[in-house]
Amino acid sequence: MEEIARRAGVGPATVYRRFPSKALLLRAIVDARLAALEPSIAAAAAAEDAWAGLVAGLEVVLEAQAANTSLVQVLAQSGELTALKSELHTRVIAPLCELMERAQQSGAIRRDLDPQELPLLIRMVASTIETSSWQRYLTLLTDALRTPQPTALPPR
Repeated sequence: MEEIARRAGVGPATVYRRFPSKALLLRAIVDARLAALEPSIAAAAAAEDAWAGLVAGLEVVLEAQAANTSLVQVLAQSGELTALKSELHTRVIAPLCELMERAQQSGAIRRDLDPQELPLLIRMVASTIETSSWQRYLTLLTDALRTPQPTALPPR
């Protein structure tokens, strides 16, 4: 908290008055980041072309993860990430799952995936963020989703 105060150019007491605990500070940061992300998610969800919307939404989510790796680590270490999962699902993942379902219905992507598997697919690509080439792996993933003659998937 002292480092945050120093970087903000305020005294520690000012930070503690506004954010009496680290959990409240983390929550404020998450709220700000989600508020910044939501217009892009809404635009993706409103896309007439569900496939283009899904790809745009995936890019936005992964860009946000890449820009916030330290925040995600702090949230995980503090136990706050688990508490946020339901909210993240509602505000970010659910609209993308709906896009995936629309894209499947239009025939744009393979139908043998459950849209509820999308968070796992996002985590697969997110695991490459530290290599700074996640865009490459997102391209591979999106190509795999669109393959015209997909190999049958083994059961879950």
